[in-house]
This record gives sequence, structure tokens and C-alpha cells, in this order.
Amino acid sequence: MVLGMPKRSFLVVAVLVVLAGCGTATATDGGGAVRQPATPTGKQDNRHRFQAIKADCMKRKGFRYVPYVSAMKGTDEQEKDYSGDYAAMKARRSKYGFEIFSWFVYPREMGNPAARPADAPVNPNFAIKNDLSPAQQDAYDEMSEACDAQAYKQITGKVVKSMDDWSAQTNALIDQRTGRELDGDPKLVELASAMADCLTGKGYRLTSTKPTAMNVWGWRLFTAERDEIASKDDTPETDLPKGHYYLPRLTPARARPLLDREIKVALEDLECGREFYPAFRPRNAEIVRQVEAEYGA
Repeated sequence: MVLGMPKRSFLVVAVLVVLAGCGTATATDGGGAVRQPATPTGKQDNRHRFQAIKADCMKRKGFRYVPYVSAMKGTDEQEKDYSGDYAAMKARRSKYGFEIFSWFVYPREMGNPAARPADAPVNPNFAIKNDLSPAQQDAYDEMSEACDAQAYKQITGKVVKSMDDWSAQTNALIDQRTGRELDGDPKLVELASAMADCLTGKGYRLTSTKPTAMNVWGWRLFTAERDEIASKDDTPETDLPKGHYYLPRLTPARARPLLDREIKVALEDLECGREFYPAFRPRNAEIVRQVEAEYGA
């Protein structure tokens, strides 16, 4: 299974581009889905505008395209988790850990595309494209990317070449702002250092004690382990686009002990970061929202 470039906000769901409303999945960066309100919002309006602009563009290019906006789901408890609420974080981590191997133990709950329910909504444009010849599919992809860029430009004023480029640009800006505003905050530095001391006392090795690094060290640890397992599969990755990768082929039974170990580490991380997370996560989330708003998400 091929997945795309992960978001670096460490708070948002594994969806490559919110505006596009597509079903491409990525790895979650230490979080899951931020709850989306059921009532229309600027973000949801932008998603519909994007699809309408893209459909018109594709029509002018000679291709049929149906405006499609996928459902955005989340819960109050998930939002509390991402805001650093201890009880919510403990409840979620007790089941999902850092949300790496939970993709294989709880595939439907985690949105693993390999375990879509039979009655799950399907983007109608998949069937439209599949009915084309191979040469036409290549042309369709090329026009789809060009129309994505046109829609982004019209809605946000940003020059974006593709969905991956959108993700790369937002990630880079999030990294820049969190590094400047959060890693440079004396109080967060103090809390991150105390958290690091606690974890090293438990035997964990840390490569950085910056606040942004402490927020995701566990996620990165188990992501690396998952990728190491995937590297041993017999699936070549030489033909993958930059920023894309394969998930390993893991059954729930094989992934269960891996998740159990992940949960143990995630809970110890939470205890060590009990004061850090409530101070760090709300500010991190606000930076992410600001950047995504600038890019129309």
C-alpha cells in the first residue's frame, strides 16, 4: 500500500490535502483527526469551492470530473487529546499508542485504506479515470494536477504545483514557525528539558530535547520501526514519487505485540510530559491552523 507525504503538524488526520477532498492517506504524525464541526465553515466552503473550480477546469481540458468532498470526521475527545488534555491523551494512547501500529490492529478505526468498509463512500472520479485508456489516464493525471494548481491559486493566491507541493509548502512553514515560536520559548524549553530528563531516566535515548522534537520523538521512533519492517517486504520502492512510501504487510495478530510495546512507551512518554503537553500542544495547534488558513485548508 502506497502512502503519501506526512503532515508535520503532528495533530492532523492523515489526509494529504484537505482542499482536494481526496482519499489519499499518509501516516499520522503523533495524532489523528482534528474534530471538524458539522456546520459549514470557511474551511468546508473552500473545499467545495476548490472542487467546483477543478471540475470546471477539467471540463475545459476535455475531461469529466465530478466535484467530490469527502466527509470530515472527529470527536470532542480527539480534540481534547490534541490540545494536551491529560485524561483524553491517556485514553487514546492506552488503545492506539502513538498511532503507528494501531493502523494494522484497528485498520477501519484508523482509516487504513486497505480496510475500507464495503459501504464506504467512494470518490466517483476513481471510476471515471479507470474507464480511460492508459494514455488517457496519464493525460488525465497531468490535467488534474494543473487544475489543482489553478484552484489553489484562485482560492489562496499561492503558487502550488501539486498536492505534494501544497503539503511540502505548508509543512515547511509550520516547521519554520514552530521552530521560531516554540523552540525559542523559555518556558517550553524548561518543560521539554524536564520531560527529557524523565525519559532518559527510564532508559530512553533522545537525539534532541527541543520542544518540537519532544512532541514527536515517540512517533518518530515507531515510524522508523514500521519503515524498517516495510523495507524487508519484497515490494520495490524505486518507482515511488518523492515523499511516498509503502506500508508493511502486517496482520492484526502480528501487529498486536508491536502495538502493545508502543502503548507502553506512549504512556510513559505521557507521564513524563504531563506538564509539557498542555503547554505545548495548544500553541502548536494554533500555528498549524494559521498556516493551513493561509493555504486555504
